[in-house]
Amino acid sequence: MYLAYGLLQPRSDFSLDEAVARLAVRFPGWSVTRAGGEVHVTQGEWEFKLRLNADDYVADESVGLGGRIVGLEPDEVAAIESCDRRAELWSDTQDPFVEHLGDFGSAVEVLKGFRGLIAVDPNEPALM
Repeated sequence: MYLAYGLLQPRSDFSLDEAVARLAVRFPGWSVTRAGGEVHVTQGEWEFKLRLNADDYVADESVGLGGRIVGLEPDEVAAIESCDRRAELWSDTQDPFVEHLGDFGSAVEVLKGFRGLIAVDPNEPALM
């Protein structure tokens, strides 16, 4: 199972529609579809998903993440704490031999291509 957050600063240019387009380019031969508020990227039995979360608690969680990531400069903490929306990228598909870690990393790189998006591993927490 994999999980990453793309914290969205107020002036971020992230959109799900543009994410679909960029993921389709990065993953040719994969199925990249949007179903309502979720994007599904699938190849065979392996899948990861992406959604935009703008729930009220996101701002509080961003403040918490900013205070827990070691080694950040004050302006980096402030940038994280300004985020009240996030792109959530995850996979619930089992990957016992870590065959898809590189694919997941490539999807994170696609997200990092958006202006005003800060990629974090919320489990560590750490910048990605």
